[in-house]
Amino acid sequence: MKLPGSNEKGMILLLVLLIVALLSSLLMELAFSTLVDMRLTETFRDSTRGYYLAKGGIAAGRMLIMDDQNAYDSRDEQWAQGVIGYPVGEGSVSISIEDLDGHLALNALVNGNNPQTIMVDRFYRLLVALDLGQLGDPAELTAAVIDWLDTGEDNYPLIKTDGLNLPVAGAESDYYQGLANGYSCKNGSFETLDELALVKGFTPEVIRKVAPHVSVNGDVRININTASEEVLMALDQTIDAQTVQSIVSYRQSTPIRTIADIEGILSTEVYSVMKSLANQKLLGTLSSYYRITSEGLVNDGRRRITAEIYKGSNSQLYFKVD
Repeated sequence: MKLPGSNEKGMILLLVLLIVALLSSLLMELAFSTLVDMRLTETFRDSTRGYYLAKGGIAAGRMLIMDDQNAYDSRDEQWAQGVIGYPVGEGSVSISIEDLDGHLALNALVNGNNPQTIMVDRFYRLLVALDLGQLGDPAELTAAVIDWLDTGEDNYPLIKTDGLNLPVAGAESDYYQGLANGYSCKNGSFETLDELALVKGFTPEVIRKVAPHVSVNGDVRININTASEEVLMALDQTIDAQTVQSIVSYRQSTPIRTIADIEGILSTEVYSVMKSLANQKLLGTLSSYYRITSEGLVNDGRRRITAEIYKGSNSQLYFKVD
């Protein structure tokens, strides 16, 4: 026999338990949201602090570059050693500096609508030295870069270098606009290396092989102390793998202060070529263009800044925050 009102009391108890459960759930959700907001705020705060540490690292890198006033630039100097995890306050900063005059400057391949023979030859030789295989044809890739840079809309027809005459198709706006997500040919200078991905034939695989040896900013004069083996091979058709190894072995033991330093390790023919390139200011031992990468870290906040600097006037050519 049920007591009068027992059903009502049970329903009230169930309702109270339901309300308590809902309130507990809401409180837990509120606590979790508060914790997430707090962590996001802390991360934003630490990221901001990391940004200013990284920016300070760029300033420190510029000081290292400007303080270097000797007659050569090489990878054994203080500016090239970098800084790893240097403690600053509650965080740390890491700095690395790369000499861009050891790279081929892409924008130097063309002046207005005129391809520059020396740089076109070097870029073609670089692609050959990289042994791209089935990834791409060095002549077609060279022509595509020329067409991306020059101001006209006529496809570059022929790569003429080292006694070769290589017909090429090139690529102007008619090619790019015919793609699934079409766009116009730049017909102007590269702003970043990332832009290479827009150029005909420059697949991610090709870019991975090419990028370490090229830059956007730079000069036609290559620093023999910091150039990669592939860039050294690209300097002139007379330079072979044995010559490159001789140069690399020499500079590993001592910096090349003048081109005359390596006369004794080169054949007469090759040294004559090197001396001629130096006299034309196409080869040297000093650098003017640098890339500084600085990373600031505070707790979970991390910011990375990349800047490119022209040493001659201590001017900043490029600045990117990641």
